[in-house]
Amino acid sequence: MRTRKTGNWERRWHPLLSQWVLISARSAARPWSGAKLADHQQAVLQHDPDCYLCPRVTRANGQVNPDYQGAYAFDNDFPSLSFDAPDDASTSNENELHRTAPAHGRCRVLCWSERHDATLASLDTHRMQAVVRLWQTEYQSLCLQTGIENVLIFENKGVEIGVSNLHPHGQIYATSFVTDSASRMRDAQATHAREHGGESLLQNLLHDAHTQAHLMVEKRRWFSVIVPFAARFSYESWIVPNRHVSSLADMQDEELDELAVLYQRQVRRYDLLFQRSAPNITLLHNAPCDVAHQADNLHWCFHLVFQPPLRDPEKLKYLAGFESGSNNIVNPVQPEQAAEQLRSIDPDRWSS
Repeated sequence: MRTRKTGNWERRWHPLLSQWVLISARSAARPWSGAKLADHQQAVLQHDPDCYLCPRVTRANGQVNPDYQGAYAFDNDFPSLSFDAPDDASTSNENELHRTAPAHGRCRVLCWSERHDATLASLDTHRMQAVVRLWQTEYQSLCLQTGIENVLIFENKGVEIGVSNLHPHGQIYATSFVTDSASRMRDAQATHAREHGGESLLQNLLHDAHTQAHLMVEKRRWFSVIVPFAARFSYESWIVPNRHVSSLADMQDEELDELAVLYQRQVRRYDLLFQRSAPNITLLHNAPCDVAHQADNLHWCFHLVFQPPLRDPEKLKYLAGFESGSNNIVNPVQPEQAAEQLRSIDPDRWSS
């Protein structure tokens, strides 16, 4: 593979999403006279009596949160999907231009800690490992629920991306359908396996010589942290298992423990890189659990995706006209350069 120098204009193929990403590192050097981010760091209470996620607080539905310690999960009081959807929200193909289908599912809230002022970066190792085990338990139990075909665990962190409740938490959308992105990723992985003698797409990406030499951030026994070759966000990174494993349900205790350690080390890198408690979107891509595509689901490889929206400590990455109109994301940072920057950061220097 030829050497890639900072500033190249090129398209890179995203094999999981089957789309092109534009790498335009020179666009990051444009003069910037637009809005800059205000400093959103603020004093936060350890316990906020007005926060619906804190222990012992009465939620909007009248229920009182228990005096929980550590990780805690409950059904979202204002779900985007529900199995209580009205009967008339059914599949209709009478008009091919106005087709409908049910939006059934279950939405869960996952509190990482009882402390309102905590983040996943600030938890001790034992509590971080408990969070990862909560992910596993929730994924397993929701996949067994009748009508569930896909379980997406995610965290939206930071007011910069619209989070209104600062209590450390994530969410789960367990849906009666396989989401568009999951369907696309499953098709890509199943097709790759068929065309390459059963080989895993994610494992081939991970063990590719260019990834190992230029896109690796950290490698341990069970997992690796990489910047994807076709990163869509400036400092996007993935945690990928070093063996083919489809979901959290297939992981052993020592793998879960290492996943917790690497997760925390990576979010601490982001805090150090951006000199703040960094905003982030985190996505846990487990295999879909629909029975109809069981064979294809076996080719799915678990991966955890970090998508920090920052280009630098003061600038957000916006999706503007070209990207919204073309669905081709422009990344202003060379992925190899981002990997080098992240690799140079020692997460052990992090302090709360």
